Amino acid sequence: MVLNVSVFENESMIKEKYSLNYLNSISDGDTDFIKDMIQTFISNVPKELYQIRQLVLKKEWILVGAEAHRFASNLVFLELDDLRVIAIKIENLGTYQKQTEQIPDLLNRLEEGCSIIIHDLKNDFTL
Repeated sequence: MVLNVSVFENESMIKEKYSLNYLNSISDGDTDFIKDMIQTFISNVPKELYQIRQLVLKKEWILVGAEAHRFASNLVFLELDDLRVIAIKIENLGTYQKQTEQIPDLLNRLEEGCSIIIHDLKNDFTL
């Protein structure tokens, strides 16, 4: 299943869709594996975003960068490239402690986008 990707810099709401191409390729179409990976994404992503949010509130920028780096890997297997770009930008700003005032807005966009993806996954896979 390949769905449309549309995220613009000036857009407040992320409209990215996921793709199962990568998961299909690494699993040889094993639907149980794919469902497990999707369930893991749905379970872990909100917790990880919450952890990043807490670090942002404490202004622990280097830790924000480290957590954003780890978080970005969650987005690879569903080919969420636009959301991954946002996570990497948070990682770089936090790690190098540059323009950290941008991080809360970027994190909001990342959370919104992930929320939409989780909603779509739950609907598409009746989870």
